[in-house]
Amino acid sequence: MPVTVEKPFVRPAGHRCSISTGIHDYLTFGTGHLDANGFWQHPCFECARAHEEQFPECGPCWPHTAEQRKQMGLS
Repeated sequence: MPVTVEKPFVRPAGHRCSISTGIHDYLTFGTGHLDANGFWQHPCFECARAHEEQFPECGPCWPHTAEQRKQMGLS
């Protein structure tokens, strides 16, 4: 079930990344072309980590860290 958040996301200084939902049902952050699966041409690790810090209830964001991929059984 999706989580509804009532506060705005504050991007790191200088970042203008966009947000989408990937085919894996996690939020994705980046710029450039958004493919049919919801993944960005230029992923943004900084925005993904900032969103996780500000909204831990939403779960991990893509691009995922090596530790997150390991916990998900993806590496």
